Amino acid sequence: MNILKTVDFVESPWIRPRRVIYENDNGQVLNWDYIERINARSSVLIMPRFKESGDLIFIRQYRVILDCHVIGFPAGVISDDEEIATCALRELEEETGYEGSVVQISPELTLNSALIKETAYCVIVELEEDATPKEQELEPSEKIEVHRVKKDQLGPFFKEAAARGDVIGGGPWYMLMATQYL
Repeated sequence: MNILKTVDFVESPWIRPRRVIYENDNGQVLNWDYIERINARSSVLIMPRFKESGDLIFIRQYRVILDCHVIGFPAGVISDDEEIATCALRELEEETGYEGSVVQISPELTLNSALIKETAYCVIVELEEDATPKEQELEPSEKIEVHRVKKDQLGPFFKEAAARGDVIGGGPWYMLMATQYL
């Protein structure tokens, strides 16, 4: 992908800038600017895990706003009439080609409550150990590589990704830190 230019905009079919004017406990009137997603109620972050080995699936996706690849979990936006589990399985199959079974759905989570008015659900999906992925069904804006990573190789996997210039998503990095320090 090749970035042609970056421009400022006011209207978008996907997001809108918003400003909240509020009064704090000391009587000061303040502003808070944020971004709101349009026509979506929430999103899913999918943690695909192989049943027996515990290996994980990560995606390496080119993200145009960073102009580099990001290592993360498959994810997607929940349609208005879609169930969380249905969305997670659909997005997993579209982005990775894998099918699995939902084993856990988190409560509603915030992603970045200082900047984005959006919530998400973390969905753990188990895959059969011998699962073979189908062909990905990517959108024109998506460029995604799929990586199966052994759970004891997360650190080296992230280190190699960072060395080639990839950015590591917060969720996968927090997971690594939790496995090492908790």
